[in-house]
Amino acid sequence: MRIFSTKLHILPKDSETHVSVNFDVPQGLKRLEVRTAYSPKYEYDLDRCFNLIESGLASQDAEKKFTLNEVQRCIPLANHIAWSLHDGQRWLGTEHRHAPDQRHIISEDFSSNGFVKTAVNGGRWTLTASINGLVTEYTDVIVEVDGYEESAAIEVSCEYGNADIVNNSREGERSWQRVEMHCHTVASDGDMQPLQLVQNAIKRDYKAICLTDHNTTSNVEETKKWGEKYGLVVCGGIEWTTFWGHITVVGGNSDIEWKDITPANINAKIIRARQLGDIVTIAHPKRIGSPLCMGCHNRFKITNWDYVTSYEVWSHYDPNLSPTNDKAKREWISLLDKGYRICALYGYDWHAPDEGGPSFAYTYLGIDGILSQESVLQAVEWGRSYITMGYEVDIYLDDGTHRYQIGDEVSVGRYKLTVKAKRCGGYQYDSKLQYINVRGSACQELTLDVTDGEAICEIYLDKKGYIRIEGVGKMNDKDADVFIASPIYVKEE
Repeated sequence: MRIFSTKLHILPKDSETHVSVNFDVPQGLKRLEVRTAYSPKYEYDLDRCFNLIESGLASQDAEKKFTLNEVQRCIPLANHIAWSLHDGQRWLGTEHRHAPDQRHIISEDFSSNGFVKTAVNGGRWTLTASINGLVTEYTDVIVEVDGYEESAAIEVSCEYGNADIVNNSREGERSWQRVEMHCHTVASDGDMQPLQLVQNAIKRDYKAICLTDHNTTSNVEETKKWGEKYGLVVCGGIEWTTFWGHITVVGGNSDIEWKDITPANINAKIIRARQLGDIVTIAHPKRIGSPLCMGCHNRFKITNWDYVTSYEVWSHYDPNLSPTNDKAKREWISLLDKGYRICALYGYDWHAPDEGGPSFAYTYLGIDGILSQESVLQAVEWGRSYITMGYEVDIYLDDGTHRYQIGDEVSVGRYKLTVKAKRCGGYQYDSKLQYINVRGSACQELTLDVTDGEAICEIYLDKKGYIRIEGVGKMNDKDADVFIASPIYVKEE
């Protein structure tokens, strides 16, 4: 039964806006199907594409312009539109694949990717088109809504064997656990069903993952259930995917609707998420996307970084060789120098089981007690992290009485610094640690040789601030950071 249809004419001026249409759903329906289709999808004109790319790069403080050959490799440029549904009571999720012709299904037994399974409520519904970017001179959109009296009992099966996970965390002890902080499923633009994500995470020896689908939490509960079955900790989260940047929010406590986020209120939204108990991470802050961006690059003006728990110093593939990650590292250091305490994270931004592809890094978190969602959030909150290209490290200061680790706070004074490093088992990429840099505002800069995986020195911390440790060496025969640790902080007496 057709219950609604309309047409929309979208223009470039509508980029970075939300366009909504309302429709009435009668009582008694078991299934709702919303079809959205738009055309044209692509822009092929070379001159227009060149101008669009130039303006897009300018908005991302890019250090160089694209050459003609680079522009030609980007053509055709594509329109990006994402669709969200509200049933009059709550947001049901978002479809984030940007395909020009889509069918969105809502029912109690099955809902299509990005949307929660729920009964079809009668009343006023809202369909929202988020115009991430329009590169053509216009696009025409068709919306058709059909209602059915039978549900959609569609089974999705992908179980393909067991995987065992060893959790070596213990009550009353601190352990360093491998955690992936930025993952996607088919609920947004990933290729993995919840079980596939869990199984692939276990194969990579992750002890916990954070599920951060774009603007939807529809797969969190199912992924957690698979995690519980196989012993993997799954932390529920979301990636606020806005026109001005992406922010991952993990903990599942936030009541913030991503569509309401703007540059004017972003600081209040971050504070609210933190007050509710979530951790907030600036995702891939310097990445160039599309290449027109479409929100990948952080353009938010954050005025109080005290409420930002963490920052993706590294993200995505080949992270320690990426110029955009080098810019991210420089900004993170500048924030530390201003006195902010911000945890360094790596976000794989994991979308597909891409074994054998480009290199990736690991995040290790210092977990106090039993590994759980709560202890993962606490580790990030307290800055107990390091990111690494294939090395497990142990970093501590010793004053003769106590040992202090990453994220701890120490007093001004003299310490013995110890850095130990060993290769992660099974890491398949060619990285080699050669020396250790000691940097920060609380000490003089030092460079230490590594002998048999260990570097030791006496160090004097003479003022309030921080020290941070980084391992440097080679990656595929190129000079590169091998690991970066969050700071140890120095307090005044």
